[in-house]
Amino acid sequence: MTLNLIRKHDSAEIASKLEVADRFVPRLRGLIGRSRFDAGEGLLFPRCNSVHMWMMSIPIDLVFLKKQASEWLVLSVHPELRPWKILPVGNFKADDALELPAGTIQSKGLKSGEVLCIAS
Repeated sequence: MTLNLIRKHDSAEIASKLEVADRFVPRLRGLIGRSRFDAGEGLLFPRCNSVHMWMMSIPIDLVFLKKQASEWLVLSVHPELRPWKILPVGNFKADDALELPAGTIQSKGLKSGEVLCIAS
């Protein structure tokens, strides 16, 4: 099942094809092995406050989120993370991590302090 993730204050679409990695295998695999991550796609990792780029073949944008009822507060944004980054990237105040295609943070103007939600 895919969801539509929007920015709350202006309804700007952040990801029209958001998948939630809420089971063991999808969480384990993530984007490893994928050669494309197209505009509009997104992968949400619930209960995740750090990621690594080992075995990745594509750059990504990363957003750390704080869950607030049915919405998420953007805690930090990390654009253009490159594959095989040695150190993990994390935000230990985060509840969830959102992976987006590289360039999404810049093209959408996404920044800390904004609120995201699922479009109804």
